Order: sequence, then C-alpha cells, then structure tokens
Amino acid sequence: MSSGLYALTVRTSFAAAHRLREYDGNCERLHGHNWQVEVTVESPTLDDRGIALDFRILKTSLHDLLSRFDHRYLNEVPPFDGMNPSSENLARHLYEEMGKSVPAPARVSRVTVWESDDARADYSRRD
Repeated sequence: MSSGLYALTVRTSFAAAHRLREYDGNCERLHGHNWQVEVTVESPTLDDRGIALDFRILKTSLHDLLSRFDHRYLNEVPPFDGMNPSSENLARHLYEEMGKSVPAPARVSRVTVWESDDARADYSRRD
C-alpha cells in the first residue's frame, strides 16, 4: 500500500516597497508591490479529527510573519537590510521562518511569492 501526503495551502497578501541592489534595470529604483504569498504544508497523517493541520494555525503564523513587512521598505527590515529583497530571497526566508511554526509531522513544502499577477518565485527543498 502506497503512502500519501495531505497538502494544505494558504494564501494572503501584503504591500511593501523595495529596490534591488546592484541590479541593472528599473527594479534598482524604489518601487512597490502588492505581494501575494502562498504557503503549502504537507503531512503524512491526520489527527483524530481528520485534520492534518488547523488552517487557523497556518494563517495566523503567516499573518504574524508578514506583519513585519507590511507597508514597509523591505531594504530596511531584517534580514533584507543585509541581503537583496528579491522575490527569491523573500520566498526562501518565509519558507525558513514558517518552518519554525509548523508542528511535526507536518512540514512546509513550498512557499510561492507573487510580486505581480504574472511573476512569481517558488522556494522548496529536496529532502
């Protein structure tokens, strides 16, 4: 019998400005986005209620994390005061931080950051 995984995804948004350091193009200048963030969590099991992870826990964790960045200039907010606030770096940072709040056996499997309707960056890890 093959084992499966349950996947849960939440999506929310925040608004923030940034500029890409050492970038040869328009994005080197200050500009903003209405960012969309999706977090997908996988779990091999359900609890006795038939729930892999309460969506409320996932949404609250993501909201708390994004509140640090909402309506801010990302280049001045750690860790982006020391690294380029690219969509790729943002996706990786959110993946790592969300991983701290997801209880086992569930785990974050992917974070997707949309900076516009047609441009996104995904971050996941191979285990």
